[in-house]
Amino acid sequence: MLRKILFSLLAGLLLLTGCALTEEEILPQIERKLGQLDSYYAQLEVVVYSFEGEQVYQVKQWQEFPDRWRVEVQTHDEVQYFICDGKQIWLYQPGIDDYYRLDLTRNPGELAPPFMLSGYLNQLLAADNFNFGGEKELHGEPFYVVSYGGQMQGETVKLWLDKKTLFPLVVETFLDDKPLNRLQVKILEMNPKIEASLFEFKAAAEQQAASHCQYEQLTLEEAKKGWPVPVYVPSSLPEGSFLYVISRVPEAEREQLIFVYQGSKPFTLVQYPAAEKKEFAAEYAQKLHFAGREGFYWQNKSNDLATLCWSNGQSDFILTGSLPAEEMTAIASSLQPAP
Repeated sequence: MLRKILFSLLAGLLLLTGCALTEEEILPQIERKLGQLDSYYAQLEVVVYSFEGEQVYQVKQWQEFPDRWRVEVQTHDEVQYFICDGKQIWLYQPGIDDYYRLDLTRNPGELAPPFMLSGYLNQLLAADNFNFGGEKELHGEPFYVVSYGGQMQGETVKLWLDKKTLFPLVVETFLDDKPLNRLQVKILEMNPKIEASLFEFKAAAEQQAASHCQYEQLTLEEAKKGWPVPVYVPSSLPEGSFLYVISRVPEAEREQLIFVYQGSKPFTLVQYPAAEKKEFAAEYAQKLHFAGREGFYWQNKSNDLATLCWSNGQSDFILTGSLPAEEMTAIASSLQPAP
């Protein structure tokens, strides 16, 4: 009897150790599990590192495969919504009544929302190469560890994959070996029933937003085509920021180009052909001088959103973001005509 028990224990141990995935098996298994998944829900905490210190975000995300999702990014006093109904994407920031609506049918892979767990897995599957670290323990729990090159030059994304679901429970992003952000999953539910209304955009100003904020995302070459003056892009970005989408939007008097940057320090750059009459002044605007130009800088009443307006004679510019004046003027000073 003792022999049988010992044999069973040894056989079970052999079975467990023999089930560990290899470098050749890990990607096909991730792809297989993603293909079998109907939906998921996750709550996570994201810490973004910068020279100014740490910024903590609470993130909730729902996904119903293949193409419906919702991501809510919450700080202590602000929330952003990223909602996709399978045809279009809404970017909504209620604190400043800021809306964007994007057509999903064009370059859908380039419009992944921030901190999306399935997005990290899809990036891994599409990566030219990856590094498999095998099994490692973190806080006493076993994981598979995989890393790959991120979207920026010198960026590395490290995934700690749950051994059962192969979903990332911890994501660490580095730039030139310095930490950019760290994501930790607090709750993960696989294949939950999700209410369809979660993937619908609802706000008091939805009709107003629908009337003037349906943007078509463009490549830089398409943005330049037919634009009456040079298109300007920043040659220097805050660490961790990257270009998310370009849109060209008709207005009553003149068109505008909108460049939306995401990452650890998101901001938006709007440019127009220069108007004869400048109306940049705001009630609490502060005059700033940079790169031989004069601009007007102000913050909203809660001091969590800044705006900088200026002109170079050919184009008028509006820069908005939760950035200090020094970083705003650094971006503005770096603008160059697009090649």
